[in-house]
Amino acid sequence: MPAQPLDRICYVEDDEDIQRIVRMSLERVGKMTVEVVGDPMVAIERITAFKPQLVMLDWMMPGMDGPTLFRKMLETPETKALPVVFITAKASTRELDQLRSLGAAGTLSKPFSPKDLPGQLRAIWAALP
Repeated sequence: MPAQPLDRICYVEDDEDIQRIVRMSLERVGKMTVEVVGDPMVAIERITAFKPQLVMLDWMMPGMDGPTLFRKMLETPETKALPVVFITAKASTRELDQLRSLGAAGTLSKPFSPKDLPGQLRAIWAALP
């Protein structure tokens, strides 16, 4: 279990409506600092600059999907150790198991409850080694 509380999250998501819902949920309900990145092509650069404790990745994005971005993060020294949580409506159980085997910290399904999201992330955070 990590020594400090979860309070810095980077969220990579191309849908502006979902960005707003997640930001509001995490900032207002969860009292967290959130960096939202709308373009997966610049995500690693922004994640490295922001230095989050945890990264949330949308599964389906134009340009680069979440699993591809996750694999690139694993190849990048500044991001390879960051816990990653996928938010998805479409992934199969097999795909999710594959990502967990690569080291994903967890997955959340869309639609999710904005009031429950901070608690769900904190539970994943608390379960980390």
